[in-house]
Amino acid sequence: MKKQSLFTLTLAAAFAGVSPLAIAQNAHAAPASAASAAAAPVAITPASVLVSGPAGTVTVSDLERFVNQVVPPQQRPMFWANPDAAKRLVQNLYNQRALAQEALKEKLDSTPDGIAKLNFAREQVLAGLLVEARVKANMPDDQAVQTYARSEMKANPKNFETPEQVHVRHILLPVDKDGKDDAAVKAKAEALLAQLRKGADFAALAKENSKDPGSAAKGGDLGFFARGRMVPEFEQAAFGLKKPGDLAGPVHTSFGYHIMELVARKPAGRMQLSEVVPQLREQLTAQRGAEARKELLNKAESAAQVNQANIDALKQEQAAKSQSPSTP
Repeated sequence: MKKQSLFTLTLAAAFAGVSPLAIAQNAHAAPASAASAAAAPVAITPASVLVSGPAGTVTVSDLERFVNQVVPPQQRPMFWANPDAAKRLVQNLYNQRALAQEALKEKLDSTPDGIAKLNFAREQVLAGLLVEARVKANMPDDQAVQTYARSEMKANPKNFETPEQVHVRHILLPVDKDGKDDAAVKAKAEALLAQLRKGADFAALAKENSKDPGSAAKGGDLGFFARGRMVPEFEQAAFGLKKPGDLAGPVHTSFGYHIMELVARKPAGRMQLSEVVPQLREQLTAQRGAEARKELLNKAESAAQVNQANIDALKQEQAAKSQSPSTP
């Protein structure tokens, strides 16, 4: 229902099969069953084992370290809110470890190609660690970030304005591409709406009937969103709701028929300092990272001697190979 995916993550396998709505703002994991809710909470430590097998274990520390490496800070709450993402990623980490051990048994790390690739990977990691160390050394402390945030909020107040937002949940009933079942789907939507007007539980009906894979398990909850995030027909109906508990529908969009309920509204306003500081810290980290990387690269390049003649000769050789019919 969103115009486009909310996020593009590097660990696509961990989110395979999850729609953008499954990782919408303020997403929450599906409610636990009665049995699991009654069970005593498990004490988790960095050493807690998440998966084990002949190849060893993957611990909480392993997973958190990898997530912190590949998932941008603003997307981590979304990752942890998804009930399946961590499980998939843990399995992927174990699989990688198992395959790596198999490669060692076959001594692939000792082949010329293996040695070259491992050296290249090691150099990439070390270069990244050096940049991280430089960024950390040059980052301002928390007090300095807060002072900077206050000055930015005062100097550029419009940059910290927040638009009006609504928090809704919905039930989606899709229509076939040929539209032959349109009338039947609309009738079902009207019947569900009638049940809701008589006091039926929205979350229960959404779990049972909604075909939106991202929100159905959460009782249709889409969280808060501002204008411009949803398709026009859905957005108009959502922002037309006035009081929590108000219902709308059936609303027809390219996705099918929707029934929606308003959970809450947020008027337009200004961000609080507590909201601004993390964003500016992230911006400063990216800025300092770019500066550190540029400084380090300039230093390395100034000491390098490029043999342009050999580069040109290599280009000509590769071009000739690509045009040769005998080239594999």
